[in-house]
Amino acid sequence: MYEELLELLEKRYKDGEIDKENYNELKERYLAKLEGAKKDFEVHKEASQIYTSGVKVMTNGSVSAAGSTRITGGEVPKDIRIAGSGKIESDVICNQFKTAGSLKSSGNITARGDVRASGSFKCEGFLQTDKDAKFSGSAKIDKDTVVQGRLTAAGSFKCNENVQAEVGVKFAGSSNIGGSLLSQGTVEIEGKTQIAENLVGEDVLINKGKESLFFRRKRLSKSEIGKDVFATGDVYIANTNVNGDVKGVSVELGPYTKVYGTVFYVERFDVDKKAELVNEPVKISREKLQL
Repeated sequence: MYEELLELLEKRYKDGEIDKENYNELKERYLAKLEGAKKDFEVHKEASQIYTSGVKVMTNGSVSAAGSTRITGGEVPKDIRIAGSGKIESDVICNQFKTAGSLKSSGNITARGDVRASGSFKCEGFLQTDKDAKFSGSAKIDKDTVVQGRLTAAGSFKCNENVQAEVGVKFAGSSNIGGSLLSQGTVEIEGKTQIAENLVGEDVLINKGKESLFFRRKRLSKSEIGKDVFATGDVYIANTNVNGDVKGVSVELGPYTKVYGTVFYVERFDVDKKAELVNEPVKISREKLQL
């Protein structure tokens, strides 16, 4: 997982999307985590054992369990499908990972295919998938989340560290990120979000299309971005406090949005009469569009 993070970091630095100070800080952090992950893998790379109180069906490509299921951890060179209550005692590596019901993992989950979870999903380690991840219900991940495809969550999504989703992100409901949310695709958020650090995407859209009357009627509490919002394309933000800067090609601030830093835009800037700016917006060249 951290190899992919380092590769993405190197690319963003070479493309001028991140400055040297942030690059060095993140590189040191990821190298330390990579070393720890390698040690954990050596300890837990033995074959996994799967026990269930219900029905278990194994084929050449998958293992399906219904009822109460316990996985010892290790490598499962198949798809894992769990219906009911599932518990993973240590790190697990598999192909696709699908669960419906309640799932708790005490270690890391690494999937070479998609991750799909409906109901309650809790992972006390990191989550990495080579394809898409989709959650409906409640999802909580204690460490980094790395998705090579698209990340979709409807309901409640929480990650205590960084989230990286290469193809794009769509959150509907409530979302809480303890670090940064990074994507090379569109980041679309509907509902309340709290992001402790930076929000980075191609286009960044928070509550786009919602009218001010909707916010008044629903009395939604504001979303909160702890640092900067950065887009290589367009930005739209409504009902949100941004504690750092906002940067994009075109930037539009919808109702009940407040930016404590500075808005930097390349082509166009629009602001709703119910939005608030602490500083005057600044028009910049495309060459200066970087985090």
